This record gives sequence, structure tokens and C-alpha cells, in this order.
Amino acid sequence: MIWFGIKRIGVIFTGLIIFIVAVFFGAGIGNDLHSQPFIRISGAKPDDATVKAWANYGVKGDECESYSYDLFGRKAFRGGKSTVFFPKNHADDVNQFEIRIPYKTYTNSDNCIVELRDVTVEAYNLFDTVGFAQLRIAKADNTYRKGTIELKEQITAKNCNGKLYQWSKNIWKGIIGCQYFVSEKQISKKSETNAKSVYFDFSQFNDETIINYDILAGENYRSTPLDPQTGE
Repeated sequence: MIWFGIKRIGVIFTGLIIFIVAVFFGAGIGNDLHSQPFIRISGAKPDDATVKAWANYGVKGDECESYSYDLFGRKAFRGGKSTVFFPKNHADDVNQFEIRIPYKTYTNSDNCIVELRDVTVEAYNLFDTVGFAQLRIAKADNTYRKGTIELKEQITAKNCNGKLYQWSKNIWKGIIGCQYFVSEKQISKKSETNAKSVYFDFSQFNDETIINYDILAGENYRSTPLDPQTGE
């Protein structure tokens, strides 16, 4: 009975966290985002991989008519944060990808100022369905100004190779790790299965901006799905 009570409390607590996140960061952007100018994130990829991206936008302004709400459904403040997903690949070649991300700060139909905060790019295949070669493109501020990279530089996730790990006694899972480089300078000490962050001066973005990011398979790259029971 005690175990059941703890489990139930845990479920309720988890539900509350999900609810809080949903309402606290629930400010909307509106449909006019996709008509805004965009930058391109493009490069090479394994032919079996799908590349997708999502971006976080800040929504603010004294006249903003979109609100974030507290736990009790009351208006907490104007604006908030909105995450937008960009699953479409605009490249024609199966070995390439091009994701288009609206970048310009603008005022939407709710009189809210919408500003790009960061972008995350990630690849998926049948072996690693959770995602690999995740790159976070963040805005350089005073804290990260020293690590800011130039728009012309080439970012590469090299040697993307499959690995197996035993998730539980009878369950195997697959994961792909990569080594990250910026213009041939390695920025990861070893093969990474977590995200890597790079910092740009977003004020330099314009309609012609292309962020070059290649995702390259290694010798032990795997595209075939894993049997979770046998690990094969």
C-alpha cells in the first residue's frame, strides 16, 4: 500500500510538472512566423538519416496580447517562450539536408515581439530513433562572446558510429556518437552522444545566411534497426 501511494504521488507530481511547463511557457506565436525571412542550415547527411530542427522564440512586449499562465490558470505575464518544429527538408538530394528557420525579430498579429533565441538540429535513423549529431545553435552574449564562431565556418559531426548498451537485463538499445569539429578544429574531446553547442552573433544573420553543418557516417555507422532482445 505504501508503494502504491508513493507511485501514485509520483504520477501526480509528474503530471503537475508537465502541466506547469505547458501553461507557463504557453505563449503563442501565430501563423505569421512562417512568412518571415529565414536562414538556412544545410549540409551533408547519411542517405538513410532524417534531419529535423526546432527553434525557441521569445514572445514579449508591453502590448502583447498572448499570455503565459500560472498553475491555477491565472495570467502570469505577457508573452513567454514558444517552441516551433521544422521537420521539412528542402534539399532535393537524399545525401543533403536544408532546414529553413525564420530569424528576424518582428511584431506578430497579437502585438507581441517575437525573437529567435536558439535552434537545435538533430538526425534520426532506424538504429538511433532518439536522435544523434544534435547541434544547438545559440545566441552569443557577454558570457559566451569569446567562443563565438563566424558564419563562414564549417561545422562537422564526424565519425558518427553506432554503439550498443544494455538498458536493462534483457533490453538492448542503440545509440550513435559523433566527434564535433569547427573548421577542422575538434571541439569535442571524444565521441559525443549528447548535444554540442555553438554560438553565433545572431545580429549578423540575413536572408543569405547559411550555417554549414555536415553529419558524416563513420566506419561503424549503423542504419539497420536493432533487435532489443538480442542486441543484433
